[in-house]
Amino acid sequence: MRTSGVGILLLILTSLSGCAPFLDSPYSDQLLRSERRLNQKSQGEIGNPEADGTVRIAVIADSHQNYRELDETIFAINNAADVDFVVNLGDFTNSGYNLEFDQFIDSYVQIRRPAFTLQGNHDSIGAGPALFQKAFGGPNFWFETSSKRWIFFHTNDLEDLEHFDPQWLKDAVDGSAKPVVIFSHAQLTDDARYGAATRAQLTAIQADAKVVLTLNGHNHIYELTDNAGTAVLQVPRVENDWVLLEIQGTSLTIRQMKSGASTSVTLKQ
Repeated sequence: MRTSGVGILLLILTSLSGCAPFLDSPYSDQLLRSERRLNQKSQGEIGNPEADGTVRIAVIADSHQNYRELDETIFAINNAADVDFVVNLGDFTNSGYNLEFDQFIDSYVQIRRPAFTLQGNHDSIGAGPALFQKAFGGPNFWFETSSKRWIFFHTNDLEDLEHFDPQWLKDAVDGSAKPVVIFSHAQLTDDARYGAATRAQLTAIQADAKVVLTLNGHNHIYELTDNAGTAVLQVPRVENDWVLLEIQGTSLTIRQMKSGASTSVTLKQ
């Protein structure tokens, strides 16, 4: 039986989306979900997470279309004690389709804590940047609590160069009077992504005396390294694990919640 190009495209989209509905076309910047600027909303809800002296952060990454594992992880986070806020390090879609954004948000809004999401490289394809702007707000932002500045940095230079701004990151670090934690999708020192000059600039920012911890996803595996005293934590894909960070002063405990492993690190002063 001869199949037209349109028929093949519809078959591919059906297999990718599980027959999920969409507005206009899967490539458009139209969403069925009505939520807007979710990151900004969470900033208004976070309150004082350090009131008891410890910040507890649940971190997930790279859910792509693993919706069952995402839902299971959200259930576990909602039932974990004393989580102050949640961070998703991006790549919650495969192709940046609007139906993938809608389906992710269906799950994401079930989180019962303030939650913040980064735009991953897969989320930056096609209309992804416009969809992200609608649902979550701008891709670069920061907020402060009593002891730290928390910076969220867009690393997707190859897919969305317009919003890739290392100078913005440097200014956000330089402007802080407090220790800094940086969240990003790709690692700041990714030599497969950045040219030598950009990588040198980002490596220097990561090693800045104020930056005590950086976190990234993207590579789907757990890894803990160090750059000039800055702890560098790579979070695995949600299918494999999620992490709970407990920060008390300069003490960092990293709990891998599925494997049960736990690591303690002293953050630089």
